[in-house]
Amino acid sequence: MPMFRFFKRRDGYEKVEFQHDDSFRVFKSRELIVATDKFSPGRVLGEGGRVYKGILKDGQEVAVKRFEEQEDLWAEVRMLNCVEHPNIVKMIGYCDKEKDHIIVYEFVPLRSLDLHLHDLKPGKTPLDWKTRMKIAMGVAKALEYLHDQKDPPVIYSGLKRSSILLDENYDPKLSDFGCAEHGPTLNHTAANRKFSLCYLGPEYPMTGYLSLKSDVYSFGVVLLELISGKKAINGYNNVVLWARPLLNHRKKFPEIADPLMEGKYPHRGLVQALNLAKWCLQEDFRKRPLTEEVVMFLTNLAPLSQISEAA
Repeated sequence: MPMFRFFKRRDGYEKVEFQHDDSFRVFKSRELIVATDKFSPGRVLGEGGRVYKGILKDGQEVAVKRFEEQEDLWAEVRMLNCVEHPNIVKMIGYCDKEKDHIIVYEFVPLRSLDLHLHDLKPGKTPLDWKTRMKIAMGVAKALEYLHDQKDPPVIYSGLKRSSILLDENYDPKLSDFGCAEHGPTLNHTAANRKFSLCYLGPEYPMTGYLSLKSDVYSFGVVLLELISGKKAINGYNNVVLWARPLLNHRKKFPEIADPLMEGKYPHRGLVQALNLAKWCLQEDFRKRPLTEEVVMFLTNLAPLSQISEAA
């Protein structure tokens, strides 16, 4: 039976309909206070201080995310309620009581990609080529699911390194669905959402519109981060602007590869992966590939991802 929730927006009340699944738990505030040790600073996961590690009464480890606004909670609940994929983080339940607006997710032990790609702690082993491409493939499959298997399709619009969580096998899971909307296009009315502009295609700041191809551009940025080890934005440096002139000269492709890999990557695989990134990062969104083409491209890339082929 459909459930209806009403929450107060800044411009009035909005009704949200979703199909309640008995597998989703409705938590009491007290349960989550106990699970997170009173939302202890020592339980904080990542930056921002809104996500905590929790341990439920039955011993299950979970991630507990607090929302300031009720509408933000229900935006994410509404979307996570209708998606299910191995490469998308699973919602276990939620709590919406007075000032407590909380979602409980499965706990993903290796946390976000940026912890494994940038500013590594001393002694931490950098990601190898095979793992980087495995992460790229998992992300691409999640986007393909959202774009091709959901009707209407879902524009994720939140793809960035910090929204990619890694499980114990380095399989990625997309998180942060607060900006996701049903497509195939999303107009400027979503401009009040907190998008990471450096991951979106140039069409968004120019027109105020997002589309499925905007997600493809975001994937291109993430793929470039995976290959280069550089952040999308680092101060005044933009990884796409840095890489564009190099992407026009195949002989310069090795200059893009992360030095931490120490040359241990397949030369043909590097060329193919960077050609895919270049394709995804086309300024004209109509020239970018579909996500199914991205998955096919990476599938054909996989057999080349052997260290023995390294140049």
